Amino acid sequence: MKTIAETIPQLAIRSTRILLLSLLPELCHAQWRTQTIDLQPGWNAVHLQVQPQPDDCDSLLAHQPIESVWKWDRRFSTVQFVTDPSTLLPEDPDWLVWLPPTSEKAFLRRLRSLQAHQSYLFKVADGAGPVHLAIKGQVAVPRLEWYPHGLNLVGFPVNPINPPTFTELFRFTREVDLSLGFANQLFRLDSQGRGIPIVQPNRDRVQPGVAYWMETRRKPAHIANLHLSVPLSGLDFGAVQFTKDLEILNAHLTLAQEVRLRLAPSEAPPPGLDFPELAGPVPLSYLSKDAGGSWEWLEFPAAGLTRHLGVGEKWTLRLGLRRDALPPYEPQGDKGATYQGIIELSDAAQSLLIPIPVSASVPATAPIRLLSAQAPDALAEFSSEGGLWVGSATLNQVNAPAYTGDAMIPTPAPMPLRLLVHVDNTGQARLLQEVLLAWDPTLTDEPHTNGTYALFAAESALPAGASQVRRISSIGFPVMDPVPLTTATNSVGADGLAGTVTIPFDDPTNPFLHRYHPMHDNKDWDFVAYTNAVEVPTIVRAIGLNFVEVTNTTAHPIWGVDAMAGTYSETITGLRAQPINLQGSFALQRISRLSTLQGVSP
Repeated sequence: MKTIAETIPQLAIRSTRILLLSLLPELCHAQWRTQTIDLQPGWNAVHLQVQPQPDDCDSLLAHQPIESVWKWDRRFSTVQFVTDPSTLLPEDPDWLVWLPPTSEKAFLRRLRSLQAHQSYLFKVADGAGPVHLAIKGQVAVPRLEWYPHGLNLVGFPVNPINPPTFTELFRFTREVDLSLGFANQLFRLDSQGRGIPIVQPNRDRVQPGVAYWMETRRKPAHIANLHLSVPLSGLDFGAVQFTKDLEILNAHLTLAQEVRLRLAPSEAPPPGLDFPELAGPVPLSYLSKDAGGSWEWLEFPAAGLTRHLGVGEKWTLRLGLRRDALPPYEPQGDKGATYQGIIELSDAAQSLLIPIPVSASVPATAPIRLLSAQAPDALAEFSSEGGLWVGSATLNQVNAPAYTGDAMIPTPAPMPLRLLVHVDNTGQARLLQEVLLAWDPTLTDEPHTNGTYALFAAESALPAGASQVRRISSIGFPVMDPVPLTTATNSVGADGLAGTVTIPFDDPTNPFLHRYHPMHDNKDWDFVAYTNAVEVPTIVRAIGLNFVEVTNTTAHPIWGVDAMAGTYSETITGLRAQPINLQGSFALQRISRLSTLQGVSP
């Protein structure tokens, strides 16, 4: 058998810089998986699929009969691999090498750590037995980049259940020609370091975790017939996001494809390292269109999702995080905790396997648990975290005392009413007529050293130098100070939030007050203002918000966390002899998590 040097012809050095196939991952907070690598005595070509932690070679390879690890250093030459591995020297500038600390040439080593989705040559001592490396690492989304006119030491994200042949993997990659037989620039490495040509790519199967020498003449648009568009960091919902999108393209030129997505658990991180603890799985939902054409949120099924994609069809899948379903978790250490999972993308034949890390956390200002998970009532969910809630009520019922007494009857048309509610970090809710968001340069407490954004209850509360001011207001309420809302049994007959809006007899917004009409100016015949309600009554609005569960929202990622709904009720006295009762529905959505409202007395 020939050596690599004898099998692979010399490649002309070109003026352009030719790179290896690079799989450049960007890691999330975690999502852990163990890759088992079986090494035989002699030379082994390895494709690393996870980011090891720890990643330094001395720790990973300690107490193993591994004599060296080699990685092509593309900075110095465009010739990929033309040397018999047995003749490699640590001084070779075209290679990065790791040698055991006990080696007499250890001072020449320049390879310090191993990286995800990179390929390496491992040399195991000839007299040793098989080596089984169990490397725990972070899952990374591969980004495949082809660099033509050169051989690359590469591996591929194939499924160990049914790995494809080389022909199947590259059948619809026009830039890769595997029909040349012995002229194919495709090789595997044997234990003696010999390059064995793969002359029947329709029979040889691509093995996961194994690297191969391969050439492409042009840069392919896609590595396989399924192309994934996802941030390199995976799907990281962080502490506040609810939705993320996945884009999957069927790049097959002639046939439809079936795509499968499965949500797999993450392993726990290695102990003793500076990584967040595993708080639990990530509860996901997905947006789907029903038979009637309406969009609805459904829970991500345990069996996974399957989608049939036509030729050239792109599937944009919107995923939602159900934060109210995150299981409570108390960190055991000081590294914090994140909820972690892995979405596995595969095809119908289960020949491809592309992992996508998924993670989520709770706001840093809150403990690593959700109060809503301990308190089932919607009111506790609403007040568990502070912030500004904006929405509206739709009033569609009213009483007619002259005809029906206190019985409610439908209104001829619904009346909208904007609602602004702020909840502070103690759970105190306040009804607002207006609120302003502005950059406040005077707030310089840690961690804000140059100012920060803040919420203000009125324009008069804005400090000097405030900028980027934005106002939200409601014309349904008079100009008023924030009205505290208390927990009470409201007119609907259930626990909720209740508050009273009073419009004094001398308030300019009182509808009975008229500056010039002598019977409605609340002044005597000498135009001296009365000190009490003589001509203009005081109007009192008793408002109740009753939070209720909304049907068909259990899979919705926002309801119960940043969106709430319920029944609105109001009783108005002072407008007429009998009280006026109004009723309808309301919905609120949290648009800010700023729990402090400036300009409000504690």
